[in-house]
Amino acid sequence: RTVTSEAMTKPHLQRGERHLRVLVYANVDRAEIGGVQSVVRSLRDHLLARDHTVMTGWSGSTDGLTDAGADGWVEQFPVLSGPRWLHLRTLARVIVRLLRARPNVVSIHFASASTRYFNFLAPILGFRVLLTCHGSDMLRTRPEDVAHISSVLRGAAAITAVSEDIGQQIVSKNNGLETPIAVIANGIDTEFWKPPQTSRASGPQVLAAIGRLAPVKGFDVLIDALDAARRKGAEARLVLIGDGPERQALEAQAERLGISASVEFTGPLVRHQIRERLHAADLFVMPSRSEGMPLALLEAMASGTPVLASRVGGVPHVAGGCGVLVEPEDRDALSDALVAFLADSDARLRLAQQARVRAQDFSIERSHRAYEEQMLALL
Repeated sequence: RTVTSEAMTKPHLQRGERHLRVLVYANVDRAEIGGVQSVVRSLRDHLLARDHTVMTGWSGSTDGLTDAGADGWVEQFPVLSGPRWLHLRTLARVIVRLLRARPNVVSIHFASASTRYFNFLAPILGFRVLLTCHGSDMLRTRPEDVAHISSVLRGAAAITAVSEDIGQQIVSKNNGLETPIAVIANGIDTEFWKPPQTSRASGPQVLAAIGRLAPVKGFDVLIDALDAARRKGAEARLVLIGDGPERQALEAQAERLGISASVEFTGPLVRHQIRERLHAADLFVMPSRSEGMPLALLEAMASGTPVLASRVGGVPHVAGGCGVLVEPEDRDALSDALVAFLADSDARLRLAQQARVRAQDFSIERSHRAYEEQMLALL
């Protein structure tokens, strides 16, 4: 399996250190580009480099078993509705997966109804469940998961959240939850995500935005705000990096507003291409309606790109004081901030430098170490 460069810097297990057999299960589509997917693969690579035994499983739209190569396997574990949630045939498939892996820890990322199978089997098969909540699983819980979230949380041996805000949401929505919640912020490779060696080339001002093209990311708000900013005299173009179900609607919105020539839809890019786009941008914009601990924001900050973002989730904790924040859904406020920010090169330079310093607090090494310590504590 491929091991990332940051994981390879970690020392191997030393004499006397406990050995982990970990199943990392993510209830997200592995084929999509997202923060959960990045965290899971990075954590897997770190644990492998540390000589632990690691297996990976993903949720996916498949009727049978699917081999995902180095990524492990893909399978759905649906639950029944109502109090009799256990689906026996599905339970048998979960047992087969667990008997093959024989984990002593199951690290589950993104709380969902399927987590109940792992909680149910943990005392029977002798493993512990570490559940990590990433954001939308708590803030915008999927309808099919709503009735199960409380049981999912109470059945885990340990819970982590990617931000203080998410941790508080867990507590507020689950009165009497006794399991302590540890906050492990998402981390990035700060050596890869770093400012460019040379100054940005002159030309029209560029806004960069990154994420899945879905309603929660608020890109419709950004396109409206860009149109308003341009009518106020701001000469700027938008580079929108990512793909998703809202792409056609967003393209149609830009066409309807008459700014389609100023909005570039790149589709998904690999990370060195994303870094190049950030280096070429005057401003990174994150207009999300909801966020946990967004990796794209951290990557932009580490890359020396000034940020303008919605005041949601873990964003104020990350970018407060080194970025400009506006309320979500407020098109006028976002437009005004774009105009002011683009006109003030000194403010952009100052906040970019502060953002780079702040991003150092969110190293991938620190995040990996915290997850590993949580797993070892469960043993």
